[in-house]
Amino acid sequence: MNSLQAQLAELAACAPAQRIDLREPILAHGVAAVAPLAALAAENPELGPAVTAWLEVLAKREEEAKTPVVAALRALVASSQEETRRHATGALGRLGVSVSASRARRATVAKA
Repeated sequence: MNSLQAQLAELAACAPAQRIDLREPILAHGVAAVAPLAALAAENPELGPAVTAWLEVLAKREEEAKTPVVAALRALVASSQEETRRHATGALGRLGVSVSASRARRATVAKA
């Protein structure tokens, strides 16, 4: 099995249509994948929507992943990319975690 770092490098370099092929190998690393995935989404905003969806899947699969995933998604709510913010906010909501309207506005204003 490829190392997590190699898989993340492959994710960063691959075409959007091939990203889904990397989801399961990356999520197989469990909690260890959360922070590196969130960092990759922060560095490469094009990956934000996919990463937020993957993190949500991981939180739903593995109870021990939920707390770190929620923290990562809250950080992504402050992304400079509207698409990433929207997806992160939606994922948090589906995980039963609310993001206050004022916090979402502050994130939007801070990035504008």
